[in-house]
Amino acid sequence: MSIRRRVGLAAAVASTAVTGAVLPTTAHADSGVLYVNSAAGANCSNTGTGTAAQPYCTIQAAADAAQPGQTVQIAPGRGYPEQVTITRSGLAGRPITFNGELVYNSATIPVGVRSWSAGAQPAPHGLVLVGVHDVTVTGLQVGGPQEGVLVQDSERIVLDRIDVTAGNPVYNGVRAYPDATPGIRITGSSAAVTVSRSIITGVGTAGVAVDRGVTGAVVTTNEVSGNPAEGVLVTDAPGTVVVSNTFAKNCGSDLSLAGNSSGATVENNIISKLPVFSCAGGFQSPFAPLTVSAGSTAGTKADYNNVVPAIGGSGYSWGGTTYTNSYEFKATGQGAHDYGFDPKLGTDSAVATSSAVPNLTPPAAHGVTDSADASAPGMLDTDAYGRPRVDHPKIANTGTGNGYVDRGAVELQETMAVSVWTAPYPTAGQPLKARISYSYTGGWAPAGAMLDFGDGGYPVRAPLGTASFDHDYPAPGLYTVTLTATSETGLTRTSTATVNIAATGALLVNPLVAQDDPNVARIKVTDQTSSPWPVTRYQVDFGDGTAPVVTNGSAPPNGLTHDYGVAGTYTVTETVTDDHGRTASKSVQRYVTGPQTGLPFTGYFAGPSSHLGLFDKGRWAVSTQKSSAKPGTVHQFGDPGDLPVVGAWDNACQCRLGIYRPSTGTFALQHANGTVSAVQFGEPGDLPAVGDWDHNGHDQLAIYRPSSSTLAVRHDDGSVTAMRFGDAGDIPVVGDWDGVRHAQFGLFRPGRNAGDPNLFILRHDDGSVSTATYGVKGDLPVVGDWLGKGRTTFGVFRPTTGLFTLSNAYAGQAEVSFSIYA
Repeated sequence: MSIRRRVGLAAAVASTAVTGAVLPTTAHADSGVLYVNSAAGANCSNTGTGTAAQPYCTIQAAADAAQPGQTVQIAPGRGYPEQVTITRSGLAGRPITFNGELVYNSATIPVGVRSWSAGAQPAPHGLVLVGVHDVTVTGLQVGGPQEGVLVQDSERIVLDRIDVTAGNPVYNGVRAYPDATPGIRITGSSAAVTVSRSIITGVGTAGVAVDRGVTGAVVTTNEVSGNPAEGVLVTDAPGTVVVSNTFAKNCGSDLSLAGNSSGATVENNIISKLPVFSCAGGFQSPFAPLTVSAGSTAGTKADYNNVVPAIGGSGYSWGGTTYTNSYEFKATGQGAHDYGFDPKLGTDSAVATSSAVPNLTPPAAHGVTDSADASAPGMLDTDAYGRPRVDHPKIANTGTGNGYVDRGAVELQETMAVSVWTAPYPTAGQPLKARISYSYTGGWAPAGAMLDFGDGGYPVRAPLGTASFDHDYPAPGLYTVTLTATSETGLTRTSTATVNIAATGALLVNPLVAQDDPNVARIKVTDQTSSPWPVTRYQVDFGDGTAPVVTNGSAPPNGLTHDYGVAGTYTVTETVTDDHGRTASKSVQRYVTGPQTGLPFTGYFAGPSSHLGLFDKGRWAVSTQKSSAKPGTVHQFGDPGDLPVVGAWDNACQCRLGIYRPSTGTFALQHANGTVSAVQFGEPGDLPAVGDWDHNGHDQLAIYRPSSSTLAVRHDDGSVTAMRFGDAGDIPVVGDWDGVRHAQFGLFRPGRNAGDPNLFILRHDDGSVSTATYGVKGDLPVVGDWLGKGRTTFGVFRPTTGLFTLSNAYAGQAEVSFSIYA
């Protein structure tokens, strides 16, 4: 069984014009339609009226009910394993039409039974028409163990677009019927029967048999191939018309007029024994492609055929005499326009057929193009595929009539082809872009192709070949891209594809603000912007009043650093603009650590060694270790302008906080019970110098007056002693230099010039004075027992870096440097 897909034949069946052939026609407008559908779920019934809602299940049921002018519309269904016997007739101009048109481009409609299992009884035929007239059958695939189609004693019958595969199946070595049979048999007193645009291949004997007594048969525009006997066998049937067919690989004569089949017309056929093929016994067919008996030559016209014999064989047998080729054949007075070109059947890759049917389309320029007799009887306006007759502009017109009809069943078509497809844009950051690609091959004549992107803009010209366009769409949406090519011959080819442009994502700004070193008030900003469009401008505002940093261009300012003057909470804002004018900002608030600012202080807060801290406008940050770290404890006590003092006010070893307010000469001291006492001692401009002056285990208040270099100590009994020591600009320091468990006085003398060393001047109990240089100008003094050795030593705090440096020489160990960071 063969299956052939056809395109665009529905309209062609209704409009095709022929000369000397009965045409298929559409149903009369008021005649109605009967529906047949055997598919599952079709709700079919053979007892109904064949409506679209409840169709017939079998074709036979519709055939038994059809009236003149009605159309029996046949759906693919599950196939129709039945012999359809048509017994009802139409009227002239109002035939009964059996139409399978609805299945084109999807599947053919099989009718009849071609094989059986044990015990099954096969239907001999697919389609039988006996004693009827004015019937058209179109668009079916038929077959059976005997003739696929049998037409007997009928007239004005049209068999159009019938795929026929008939045979004589074998079961357990026994044939179902004694004799092999042709695919289509026209017999009895039949008249005006037309077989058109059909495929007849691989049947039992001849493809089409026209028997004795038949008149006016027309066999036109068919593909007849691969049959074990003749392609078309006409026996004692005068006036038969065989035109515009393609014959190939038939083992008998491709076309045989036998007996008295005079007055026949044989024109415009391709009759070829090439390429080489095998028949029964493995031998190439010995028969002439065109055979006309002596009784059939009278009144018969054979011309405009392309006849190619088997290798070493004859092309013609005319009246019993064989002729090798068309040149010899012309001596008979026939075949004046015959050719013998190899038609190269099957070499046109642009024609798709099923694997069961050979490709019988010849390529151009092999003598069959634009060379047929268009005025021959039985000629159709369309070819076997329903396509129109077209003029090849590059081949001279050598035919009659319009001059450009091709020989054979297939009209060579212009093969201009277009294809368009779409893909996302390969580069990120372009959400409204798409890549549009196409392929365009030209046809016979110059053509122009235009590519329309479907967005309302002007189409662009698409040159021949394969190319791609990168296109910007104005907004998200679904667009249809269309490639249209039109040749100078009027041929148009169109291809479409859709492209979905997704909604554009938002411009998202998300700066990453990090601090690598907690000792340094420096941040690093890393851009993490997400944008569907290229970014053109970055701005980073660090939130400390400095000018923002602006970067123009697509490169983000990654690794951008900024130093703050002091630690604190800052708001960093990044503002980004893309190339479509969109702007977005995001602020990140971050506490930036750095060296704690303020005045240094020391005290015994816990453990045997001194702790250090920084006092800044009433904020006390106390370090619990002598390594760079955040303060262990933070307290709030005092106001801006106060000076820190630390001492054991409550007769305990643990120090308490206090402040000295130089503007009023007032001490304010915190106590263990939470109270605060205030003591007036000193004058504005004095500096605090508290210590254990009374040798009693707790600290007494003292001030140092720089203007007179005088130390004044307030003792527990209320008395005050004074001592002059030092010079102008000296800073008092108090500690236990000798390890005697009471306070001793000293001075810190800053270097005179930048970079000059500082001088510690320490006064001992015996009245002697020792000195040591440590640090440079700009440092502030700190004194304490850093290692818990029972005696006090010195160190410095450098405000510019927030770094403490402590001397451990008194214990024979290396100095340490660290910072207290906020």
